[in-house]
Amino acid sequence: MNLKRLFSRQEISQQERVLSLISLLLLFISLIYLSLGFYDLLITENRAFDLFSRWQEQQYIYRGIYPYDAMKGSPNIIPEIGVIDSGGYPPWAFFTGFFLFPPISWELTRLYHVLLNLLSILILGVFAYQIGLPYGRHQALFSLTASLAISSHKSTLEMGNYAIIINALLIIMFWLIERNKNIWAGLIFGIAMVKPNISALYFLILIIQKRLQAILAFFLYIILGSINIWIITKLTPIYMLDKIFGQSKYFADKGYSGIHLFTALGFDPKQATLFLGIIGILVITIVIYLCRNYSLLNLFAICCVIGRVFTYHRIYDNPMLIFLLLAMIKITFENTSKLNVFFLSLVSLSLWLPAIVIDFANLEFVQLIIWIIALVHILHDKKLSSK
Repeated sequence: MNLKRLFSRQEISQQERVLSLISLLLLFISLIYLSLGFYDLLITENRAFDLFSRWQEQQYIYRGIYPYDAMKGSPNIIPEIGVIDSGGYPPWAFFTGFFLFPPISWELTRLYHVLLNLLSILILGVFAYQIGLPYGRHQALFSLTASLAISSHKSTLEMGNYAIIINALLIIMFWLIERNKNIWAGLIFGIAMVKPNISALYFLILIIQKRLQAILAFFLYIILGSINIWIITKLTPIYMLDKIFGQSKYFADKGYSGIHLFTALGFDPKQATLFLGIIGILVITIVIYLCRNYSLLNLFAICCVIGRVFTYHRIYDNPMLIFLLLAMIKITFENTSKLNVFFLSLVSLSLWLPAIVIDFANLEFVQLIIWIIALVHILHDKKLSSK
């Protein structure tokens, strides 16, 4: 009996050493990705394109002009701000923009977003560490470094995109739901809806769990935020809605998701966006209902995968899959079967590999398949374990 215990301890010790080595390597990779990303966000001259576009849009809002009325050829263009060449954000996003883009210079805005992203990464790190901690300190460190080593963190930072910040907001929402702080959860979700293609589907979690206070707080935020923008710009909701849908081609042509598959088959981008959106809502409604008693982490994993596949996204949105990665890590720590380790390896590599490798090898749609199959595996595993 003592001999068995000795061998068991030796095996555990060996596993911990392997985890420590992997964590050390992932920490090194994380530091490279994050250092390069923050350098581009703050210093590199021709980077942070997305952030600059959002900054431009918010400057027009400060002047009472709807930004999508300041596109090429418009008489509303203000030379010191420039032409708006993107679009599609809902009115409440500009209300949230008062926090994301205070009335400061472009240079100070870059610094401000460095601070916001550092805080967001800290929140992610704490969350990931907590997921792994019940299984041991080595497991917690692996969970932490595995989360930070997502290669698209670099892409997100160098473009100045919202993905890392929205992840942090969704994590805060997660914590608030766990503590039944429903009003605050709804308000934080409203802020996270600054980018609906990442956040919108999480609304179904509030519905399926009957969190009425959170739902009311959410609607209150986006309705009052939208009214505020309508008053500032002196425009109607119908006019803004038409402008948003008018920009769908801008998005669909440039991303990779299920939408891109349909546009490649000859579908009009607007039709593909609408069709996939409807299909995505139907799929997630059915899946969320069937899995309504699963853990909150699994529900978040469902939302991030279906959201990634069925709505417009680019590679810098991949950090949204953090909940899939952490759900996969959790079931692997619970049961280190070969199948779990295999799926964890696939999901991890799909998120850790540099974007240039994914692009060069044309692995974008392989990634989508991996994420879908991994989610199915997680849900199937939970179904079996609950029997």
